[in-house]
Amino acid sequence: MTVKLASDVADFLEAQVRAGVCSNANELANDLLRSVQEQQQKPFEISPELEQWLLSSADGPVTPLTSGDFAAIRRRVRARMQSTGT
Repeated sequence: MTVKLASDVADFLEAQVRAGVCSNANELANDLLRSVQEQQQKPFEISPELEQWLLSSADGPVTPLTSGDFAAIRRRVRARMQSTGT
């Protein structure tokens, strides 16, 4: 199989190999795709904190989500992903 990468992705991949993240581009690509596969196979985990938040949110007032709300959600997810190395 041959995969055509966008130039910025190819540059990033090459930089990762040069930095020693992996021994070659194939190894990194396989690791990344396995990671995506694992994430897709994991069921969504409901923690006690999430359950409590959902229950308390259900009792609160309802307001429409705004573009600012979605931007804040994206920032929190990105920050969490960076802190966990995901």
